[in-house]
Amino acid sequence: MHHPPDLSRARRLLIVKLSAIGDVVHALPVAAALRRSFPNLRIDWVAEPLAAPLLQRCPAVDDVIVTAKMSRRERIGPKAVAASLALIRELRSRRYDVAVDLQGLTKSALLALLSGAPRRYGYDWTRELAPFLERRVPRAESSVHVVDQLLDVAAYLGADISRPSFPLTLGDDELDGARAALAGVGIDASRRFVVCNPTEGGGTGQKGWAPDRMADAIRRLQGEDGLPVVLVGSPADQEVADQLCAAHAPPPASLVGRTSLRELAAVIQLAAIHLSGDTGSSHIAAALAVPAVTVFGRSNPDRVCPYGYREYVVHHRETCHDVCRRFHEAGAINTTQKCLAASPRCMSAIETGEVVTMVRRALTDRYSRG
Repeated sequence: MHHPPDLSRARRLLIVKLSAIGDVVHALPVAAALRRSFPNLRIDWVAEPLAAPLLQRCPAVDDVIVTAKMSRRERIGPKAVAASLALIRELRSRRYDVAVDLQGLTKSALLALLSGAPRRYGYDWTRELAPFLERRVPRAESSVHVVDQLLDVAAYLGADISRPSFPLTLGDDELDGARAALAGVGIDASRRFVVCNPTEGGGTGQKGWAPDRMADAIRRLQGEDGLPVVLVGSPADQEVADQLCAAHAPPPASLVGRTSLRELAAVIQLAAIHLSGDTGSSHIAAALAVPAVTVFGRSNPDRVCPYGYREYVVHHRETCHDVCRRFHEAGAINTTQKCLAASPRCMSAIETGEVVTMVRRALTDRYSRG
């Protein structure tokens, strides 16, 4: 019978969570629970360059090990081999007692294995080769959201998970920089404003609301409610932002492509509400206790919505479950696990009025609660 390790006697633990911004945010409560329960433990985290800045100044993490940033072409070749060997040497030199893979894929499980940690654990949803390389920790029956499923690993290791928290901290310098950036586009950070990320996460084309619908929602919020709206996003989102700005006279303020990840987090922390599709900045908002109004398509909001803000999700998944949820058509297996409809009906069914009403409700809830 397998028994979990006694972390009160362990020295070093490695967390492996590599990928998207929202995924890294989801795993933060695990680090917080382990730090709170085992102050003796040195906790390191290996992450990819995109999301690694979120772990800077994180009080629950001692060191962040960042994988090499490479173009798609460079991922196969001598540079990739050299970078992988250097990463493995770095991990093994730290002599970890335990590795916790919160990604559950072959790549993350291999990093946990190659770290040299003799005891390795993955969360409930391990895929690919991960189940053969680490011990899976089943989720509790009550753990539906991925944050709770990840926390089940911390609980198995003996941590107290009764008070989930997100150790995402920002410095005064970053908040002052965010105020200056907002002022530069005409937004007074001392007054209520809405941050809007008009794009989607994952690049699938099935998780983002249509730009014309989002433009209409912004028009109503700015016109009827007098709420300034500032657009945020990465440089890759500039085309969508330009479409939204072109639909307004005057256009909404825009910081798209003009902030680092931590500067983006600081802008969100100053906002009254965050409005978006299913994308990473919505999870940053939730971690910072900024109410996140989120438009959902095929993804299951019960599992992956901004944690603690399920009540502010707008979706119509009931319109398309026959296509999206079974992932097959005419008896053939849909191995892509993507919507098979030419135009996702669950997204087109969402009306502007629903989203505007939800933003108003979130604002009322936030400020009526003090």
